[in-house]
Amino acid sequence: MNLFIIVSTTFIWVLFLNLASHIFFAGVVTAVFTGNPYFALLAGIGSFIPDLDREYIFVSSMTFRDEQFHRALFHNLLFLSGLFLVNVWLALGAFLHSFLDSFTTEKDRGVEWLFPFSRLVKRGRFTLAANSKGGGCNLELVDTKPPDRVVFINEDSSEATKLSDPDLKEYRAVPWRRTYGPAANGQLFDKWLAVASFSLFVLYALVNPNFALAAKTLLLSTQIIPPMSLLTGIVLFFLGGWIKKNKKNRKLYTTFFIVGIVFFVISAALSINGVLHYVFPLNPTFILAASAILSAEALLLWRLSTRKGKQATV
Repeated sequence: MNLFIIVSTTFIWVLFLNLASHIFFAGVVTAVFTGNPYFALLAGIGSFIPDLDREYIFVSSMTFRDEQFHRALFHNLLFLSGLFLVNVWLALGAFLHSFLDSFTTEKDRGVEWLFPFSRLVKRGRFTLAANSKGGGCNLELVDTKPPDRVVFINEDSSEATKLSDPDLKEYRAVPWRRTYGPAANGQLFDKWLAVASFSLFVLYALVNPNFALAAKTLLLSTQIIPPMSLLTGIVLFFLGGWIKKNKKNRKLYTTFFIVGIVFFVISAALSINGVLHYVFPLNPTFILAASAILSAEALLLWRLSTRKGKQATV
């Protein structure tokens, strides 16, 4: 029992360190723009959510590796939009997490913002060349007659992911376009961002005594129970996923998942009053109309760009 407590405590501490930049960045951004510690807490909790797509909760390790779900399944615009309908501040934290991840290198897998729609593209190729004429730069397809009507350029190369973690390496070339940046996980920028966000959060609390007082009141009130129940459920999912990833006791990780779900239900039940009186920040009619218009425009543009056998580059 003592060993289990030690292992669990160590895991939670390591999890916190790995997500520190996300937690503090989401918290300080929300605090500065809202002045509300409760919203900042929700955003910080929301920053945990995207990385649940690496914990093998829903799929086998082989499927996870082949389909490259990390930085895709819960790091995309569709998932963030759904989370937005549940809670704006959780969605903000998750978005800021994904935003920061999009600055990481191909080794760390960047972010696949357009998942699952990006998976509709089955083939991609390195077909782009630069041709400078008249002081300008034109991008041209090397293969002037590609077999696909729509082409994704700059597919991820399995050569470029050789330094990735074993479960994140690409063992075959895939066309699933991701967004990358110059920063590496756990290195200089990541460390600076964590320290900077934490120091700014402390500074904000010091120069805004009302915020600090509201945070203290929140910690001593029952209002904190629902978000902390949600956070407990998320941490249990992380712990269960880590146990499953390392092929430990099946009953143990299943227990963690079940108990985690129980905490999710508790959090939802305790938040039901707020949900019933929740005022959606956008007009539902606008959202439905905008979705229909954008989809119709995308379809029309695709048909026009590929008519009469023409090729188009995404």
